[in-house]
Amino acid sequence: MSQGVRLLDRAVEIAHREMAALEAGEYDEAARLADRRGEIISRAWSALEADATDRYRSRLVSLTRLQQRLTALAGAARDIVREGLQRSRREKQRMRGYHRAVGQAMQ
Repeated sequence: MSQGVRLLDRAVEIAHREMAALEAGEYDEAARLADRRGEIISRAWSALEADATDRYRSRLVSLTRLQQRLTALAGAARDIVREGLQRSRREKQRMRGYHRAVGQAMQ
């Protein structure tokens, strides 16, 4: 098996680990793995051999499908984080209102 195909297999493996990290809410780890996956794919392109194009294609199709799933997971994670931030802001505003009300009542 060519070095490029092995690199693409490694990229598929990393994509699966990245997906698990996203599902577990480990966003920093997922970002680190995404960077690593990108580096490996770049190296695989540099190692492309003419006789391995069919194997490259099948690995790239797998990576494309995984990328679509990763994008959907990342979008869902972004929405969860965004909702948490909005909830936190509302709670902060509510607490400020309570503090003002208590301050006015104490005067």
